[in-house]
Amino acid sequence: MPAAARSQQARALVADAEQTLRATRTVLDAEQDLVTEIRDLADAHRRRLLDERLHQVDVARLREAAGGRLRLGSLQAAGLTTVGQLMDQRQQLHRYPGVGPTTVAQIESAIAALAESVEAETVLRPDPDRRSPEDTHLLRSLHRLLTARRRVRPLLGRARELRDAVTPHVDGARLANSRWRSLFRGRQGRLADRAALADLETALRSPRLEAARTKVLAAATALVQEPTAQQLWRKYQTDAATYLTLLAEVTGGQPGGPGPAGHLPADAADSIDRLRLDTSLLKSALRGYQSFGARFMLVQRRVILGDEMGLGKTVETLAAMCHLAAGGARHFLVVCPPSLAGNWMHEIRRHCKLTPRLLYGTDTAKNLAAWRAQGGVGVTTYTALDRLDLGDADVAMAAFDEAHYIKNPTTKRTRHSRGLIERAERVTLLTGTPLENRVAEFAVLTEHINPAVARDAAAAPSAEAFRQAIAPAYLRRNQSDVLAELPGRIETVQPVSLAPDELAAYRKAVWEGHFMTMRRATFGDPARTSTKLDHVRQIADEALAEGHKVLVFSYFRDVLTAITGALGARAHGPLTGTTPALQRQQVVDAFNASRRPAVLVSQIEVGGVGLNLQTASVVILVEPQWKPSTEEQAIARCHRMGQVRPVQVFRLVAEDTVDTAMRELVAGKAALFDEYARPSAAKDANAQAVDGADNDSKRGAAERQIIERERARLREAGDD
Repeated sequence: MPAAARSQQARALVADAEQTLRATRTVLDAEQDLVTEIRDLADAHRRRLLDERLHQVDVARLREAAGGRLRLGSLQAAGLTTVGQLMDQRQQLHRYPGVGPTTVAQIESAIAALAESVEAETVLRPDPDRRSPEDTHLLRSLHRLLTARRRVRPLLGRARELRDAVTPHVDGARLANSRWRSLFRGRQGRLADRAALADLETALRSPRLEAARTKVLAAATALVQEPTAQQLWRKYQTDAATYLTLLAEVTGGQPGGPGPAGHLPADAADSIDRLRLDTSLLKSALRGYQSFGARFMLVQRRVILGDEMGLGKTVETLAAMCHLAAGGARHFLVVCPPSLAGNWMHEIRRHCKLTPRLLYGTDTAKNLAAWRAQGGVGVTTYTALDRLDLGDADVAMAAFDEAHYIKNPTTKRTRHSRGLIERAERVTLLTGTPLENRVAEFAVLTEHINPAVARDAAAAPSAEAFRQAIAPAYLRRNQSDVLAELPGRIETVQPVSLAPDELAAYRKAVWEGHFMTMRRATFGDPARTSTKLDHVRQIADEALAEGHKVLVFSYFRDVLTAITGALGARAHGPLTGTTPALQRQQVVDAFNASRRPAVLVSQIEVGGVGLNLQTASVVILVEPQWKPSTEEQAIARCHRMGQVRPVQVFRLVAEDTVDTAMRELVAGKAALFDEYARPSAAKDANAQAVDGADNDSKRGAAERQIIERERARLREAGDD
């Protein structure tokens, strides 16, 4: 080869080596550099937020912080009306009349105390409605860190190997490539430099390191290929839970940590704390409380996980399965209502590396054979469980979603579920609604997994004793305890005055004793008059104009049809009990992915369970429901982990009708849950949930009670 060609080849080789070393440094240092950057950005951003809030706080709060001793009249008269303004004028306060050294010291002490309190209440959460440069910068760094974790972490070993193979030879190769510097190296030096160049070529051209180099270069490039600000905010709004979880982890703001474990036996609590969760097969980061929940399932083996809706029971369950799979387990099962099968398949692919297999529908036989032979997470339904031949597969863990479906011990689905419960090594019953009408319903669920605990709970003389008895098998946490960044929930009861023809239809239904017609009559006739439809349209129009997505829930299909027609192209759905599971998930995905404000219209028993709709921030409940849990589940579709806006809930209540009567009657049901199942003795946290369908006879009695009450009210009003 001519000398010029050899020289050109050598220069290219050294350039490749230098590029490789830059890429390996980028890859190896990326995560720690980004963590440091995010912490600095978060601290600065939090200080700015604190300063903004203090400039909005009235100086009267200082008097409260100082126990009422401060005299601030002269300062307020001078126009210093906020705490922030006092902070700005701290060095000049003594110049104001009546403000001496003692008062200044008291003011500074009160400001410090108030600032500490306000800082504790200040939540760092990028605001999509404000989109400040600071929030955008923070999101960009978080996005890069997510990229680093997903693309770089798997390559760290190869990057180190590549760096170690190239570094010893690159300096000598540079000298060999420099004609003038090589003149001063002497014969032995030049030989060593040429050897270094040859070794460098061997290293870079070896198949193993060449493949590693290709991946490391691609990962380094991915770290600097960032989305536009618009794309970044869209990603955040679609998957805010991931960004906020990462932010909480990096900044140390991980509420809902692992312990203490309440009334758990000491040995069980210690075992949970000591267990190191293997997350190598998990794609998503866990919050502290989620890690605890997964470890609780693993250590206690057969449990009820009753975390409040929206806290991530799905990812906690998958984390436990991933831990077992990393240890060699192969077969896992999820049993759920048919409407949630598609959602579980989606969530398994999203959160972990385990293979989801749908054991329900037309391809059940093929998928079941693959599950038996190769393992994975089988997803089936309560209705299909009796036809599922699991062969001799060892089920390492079975999870039953919406487990209140098996609270009635006499039904077929409960009996078939019990068969799987007895067979599986570990069992988790997932329900945000474990109890509503009777403590006995909760006891049935507990008996499925731990008869001894169920017996102790049945004998408990008080609510506190009940909570202690179920602690080994029951874990529940509340949003307010573990999601400090979750925006607030603003509820509005919207009174609706029925039009004359609506009132006439309602009265007719009362005298005829048709309870469901009474409920339906409060919506009116969309073809002529529907006051509630006018309210829905008005609320939706205002929300859409402000850029919000909206969820509309009703029990009645014809109501949903009318609402969908009235909203036109802006409406997605309606989702009803007849919507196939696959199509249901497609509607939800299209709604979530929509770049424009939109409305999802759904039957409350369908769209109100098991779906993730955090992109919406306005909820309209067209009429009251029999169970508090039904409404809470529906609201929790959007007021959950990953929500970035305050959630507005509008309850449409027709005045002096069955709507008001139902709300009063149902209120007592929530009190029972509050006393027995809301607090979890297995964890120092509370949660809000309820469960299950009403007993038919009890519901019938309640319906008759309301009918008679409404008839009495109409008689009293002279309408008989």
